[in-house]
Amino acid sequence: MEKLDKLIEDCKRNDRRAQHALYNHFFQSLMGIARKYKHNDEEAAALVNEAFFKIFTQLDRYHAEVPFEYWIKRITINTAIDDYRKYKKMKESEQSIDDNMLASSALINREVYNHAEKALQAKDILKLIESLDENERIVFNLFEIEGMQHAEIAEVLQVSERTSKRYLYQAREQLKSKMKTLFSVIKI
Repeated sequence: MEKLDKLIEDCKRNDRRAQHALYNHFFQSLMGIARKYKHNDEEAAALVNEAFFKIFTQLDRYHAEVPFEYWIKRITINTAIDDYRKYKKMKESEQSIDDNMLASSALINREVYNHAEKALQAKDILKLIESLDENERIVFNLFEIEGMQHAEIAEVLQVSERTSKRYLYQAREQLKSKMKTLFSVIKI
């Protein structure tokens, strides 16, 4: 912990070696986050580099009361959201979704999920999530993995809560379909 604190202080003084060491220390963990939001490693690495730029330029705002790892994770997630807003415009065609249908199929079929849990490894599940359309993938990651609520997702993505719910519903349906297809191939 002392070593990390020293490294952070050196980075605040623009010590290039310290910045390089900090970058190398946290790169892989931030890549893990970025891969959830990008289709390939090159795009994920670019996102991580952009996040590190923000980290280094905002180090004076960091307060030791907050764990450093949490602070840089939050910056990386916010960078992914900013990137999404910057390069993609969400389709705002408000469709009427039957709330009962949404509620009844809100969760991926538990039986299918339990088989998936046993048959698939984490990397396979990540590939399934990566195969989702971008809108659905972003909302799925923010809701299911980051634990954000629809109101918060709607605010950061600048869409309605209804649109956020629709994208989550579509993501779950796509995943359920892909998992059923996969299981019919591997005959569980």
